Amino acid sequence: MQVQARVKDQTLINERRRQILEGAIQVFKKEGYHKATVREIAREAGIGLGSIYDYVHSKDDILFLFFENYAATFFEKVRSRASAVADPLRRLEITYQAFLEAAMELEDQVMLAYTQARYVKKDYLKVILKKESEIVEHFEGILRELGKGPFDPFLEANFLVYSGVFGVLRRWILKPRYSREEIIRYLAQTRIREVIRRIRAGE
Repeated sequence: MQVQARVKDQTLINERRRQILEGAIQVFKKEGYHKATVREIAREAGIGLGSIYDYVHSKDDILFLFFENYAATFFEKVRSRASAVADPLRRLEITYQAFLEAAMELEDQVMLAYTQARYVKKDYLKVILKKESEIVEHFEGILRELGKGPFDPFLEANFLVYSGVFGVLRRWILKPRYSREEIIRYLAQTRIREVIRRIRAGE
């Protein structure tokens, strides 16, 4: 399932949707998801109200695009950095680092996608859950390559994904004390170190 556009130029679609997402973030921050209107988003994005419907049709479309952009950014980082890495432990480190970076780079989109997803229409929610499942499955596959240990690869993969967005979901209390880089570094070191400890405990 994809958000349908009325225009055919993919470059133009990508550029206009980038503007729309940036505008939507600002409006959602000020008005909240429920009170925000497409008219306000169009104004903030610098796009005419008639034109915005060439690229999205509703706030649900925008929320879906937040999560789609987040998942695509993660997998692109993984492909560019980890696809040629044979050692599964090193690949896990690179993949988790990429996941943390994607979440923090798109923190406003991730925050809105996770906190407001329950309000989108069911068809979109199914796709969002499927995309998140694909991220979990990616981690689970690497964990299974590492061999048997005293942990459940599926549960561990889910916890890695949850911990990966921890810095975003708790940013209101973390940001005054820690930089984005410090949060990423702490999570990357502690979570992977814990996985290694469990693997060694099972040897």
